[in-house]
This record gives sequence, C-alpha cells and structure tokens, in this order.
Amino acid sequence: MLIGFELSGEHETLPRAEVLACLRAHGIRYDEKEHTDRILVIEAGTSSTSASMAQIARRLGMTHRIYAILGVSVSSRYGDECEMEALIKDSVERVMEPGDTFAVRVRRSKGAVVHGEYKGMELEREVGAMIKRMGYEVDLKNPSKTFVVLFTRHKCFLALLLHSIEKKRYGQRKPHLRPFFSPGVIMPKLARVLVNLSAVKSGEILLDPFCGTGGILIEAGMVGATPIGMDIQAKMVRGASENLLFYHLEGHLITADATDIPMRANSVDAVVTDMPYGRVSLLSGGINAESRASFMERLYEEAIGEVDRVLKRGRRAVIVFNSPTLFSLLPNWGLKLNIAERHEYRVHRSLTRYIAVLEK
Repeated sequence: MLIGFELSGEHETLPRAEVLACLRAHGIRYDEKEHTDRILVIEAGTSSTSASMAQIARRLGMTHRIYAILGVSVSSRYGDECEMEALIKDSVERVMEPGDTFAVRVRRSKGAVVHGEYKGMELEREVGAMIKRMGYEVDLKNPSKTFVVLFTRHKCFLALLLHSIEKKRYGQRKPHLRPFFSPGVIMPKLARVLVNLSAVKSGEILLDPFCGTGGILIEAGMVGATPIGMDIQAKMVRGASENLLFYHLEGHLITADATDIPMRANSVDAVVTDMPYGRVSLLSGGINAESRASFMERLYEEAIGEVDRVLKRGRRAVIVFNSPTLFSLLPNWGLKLNIAERHEYRVHRSLTRYIAVLEK
C-alpha cells in the first residue's frame, strides 16, 4: 500500500523525520519510495491499517495531509486524456462502493508546473466528469471520498485523501494561555514534533528532566504517553503540574537535579528535553561569565549521562540545546547513546535551537 504525506514547508528536515518516527512508534514497517517537493511516499507493510493512520494523523505536527496513492504518472504533464481516464477508472473502482459520493481536488507542490490544456478548477471538473460517467454522484460539501490529483515537479499522483491534519489545536495551546507561564519556552507544535521524534508509544513513559513549565509533558500526554517531569526549581514543578491539570492530563512531577535523576537504570521509554541555557545563575547559585562555558559543559555531560543511564536500550532521547558544539562533545563522554539525527531549528534571528536525536 502506497501512502503519501504532504509535508509542511516550515522546516527542511523535521517534517519527514517526524513522519518516519511516528511510523516507528506504531510498528508500521515501510520502504521509503521518494521524498520530493514536500511529498513523502512510503510503501507500508500489512501492519498499516486505517486505524493506525488515523492515530498517526492525530499525532503529526508538521504534515498537512495523508493520502492513499492510487496511481502514479512519471510525468507531471497532463495532456493524454485516454491515459488519465484509464488510470482514474482503475483506481476509482478499487475504492468506491455503491452509494458513495465524491469530490475532486487538484494540488500542486512547490515548484510543480501543470502543462497541457487543463489547470486548476478546469482539471477538477474534467476528472470529476470522468468519475461521474462511471455512475457516481458529486458532493462537494460532504463527499464519501475525496480524490486528489497531486502534482510534483516530475510526477503526477492520483490519490485518495485519508486525513487532513488540524493545525488550530496548537494555537489553542499557546504558552501564554496556560495557567502558569514563563517566557522563552518551546511552542506547542515544535514540542509535539520533539515528542514524536522520540517514537514514544501510547502508555509508555516519557521523561523530561528539565521540564520547566511542562510544554513537552503536555504534548507527551496528548499522544497518550505517561509524562514524568523534573526540574530543580520547585516553582517550575508546581507550575508544570498546574498546566497538566489544566488540560486534564495526568503526570508525575519531581523537584530534583537532572544530574542525579531519582529513577532506576533502564526504566524510561523515551526522553525529550530542552537543555537550559538562559538560567545558569539560577541553576548554579551565581556564576561569572568566565566559567559559564565550563559549567554548562559539565552540566550537559552529567545530565545526559543520567539520561543514558535511565533510558532503555534501543530507545530514543531527543535533546534540544543552543550550540552545535554538543554534537562534537557527545562522542567523547563514553555514552551508549549514538547520534541518529541532527536538526537545526531557527527560532528567530538571534536564536537557533539544535536538536539531537540519540539512540541507545
């Protein structure tokens, strides 16, 4: 079964990585067929079901739509009406049932050029007429099936829309709308992507040892994981607990030092955390500028060493930090964690967050 993901264009690498991590979390075996013009196409194994795709759709943050790919043309040129009609006839008969209604949409990925006589709404009407001649009725408001003619620069896909991703939910969870707020926190959509990159499954334990106001914990709870949060500041722990309750989520909050995590070895299924970089004085009890770099390196080494200890073998830790130097430091710390992925996320002109996906 070919599945297509229409990725958002808000980041170069994170949308694809998020989809693949979610497939992993749901135990879906796949072969990646192509990734071009913000379209990711995979061939999913028999473990792919409509229920699992619906669950993945509810998780994703940087994907617009999920499709079942019904047919592919090796050229984006629309001009051979007989070829298109044959492709549509074969595909439609496979998915339509008696009494089903339909709608047709045309979408172009960035850079796609549609040649030939038909463009946009004209192409929608032409394809719709082909399907209508097969005996099916059009319903533009509430169709049983929505067919999408999806153009990239080099291919044309005939697809069946499976799921559209609702993005408003992230805006409704903006940090300033929560009972407890502190500036400089990760926004909900990015927090969701980070949780997804960890490949945590529903019911599994996700630890954030620098939980702050609980933004990562909230997104972990939203995907069904059991969030455990730690912070050295009791005020943050109380605030994170209040924020979880605000969204009717259950979690475990601990006031503790991330360099000495009070948990057993190999007891955590996933770790996702945003390492501190602007709160050094609070964490150290006052520190001068000259020793800042050495203090932060020691903090990172000890905290990630603890992450290495509590994380189960074969699982992931997603670490966010504000300097690319951590990528070069990690291999020198004698950890079982290996760098599986690297991402850069530009927050604004003066702040870039670096994301390391680590596997044990």
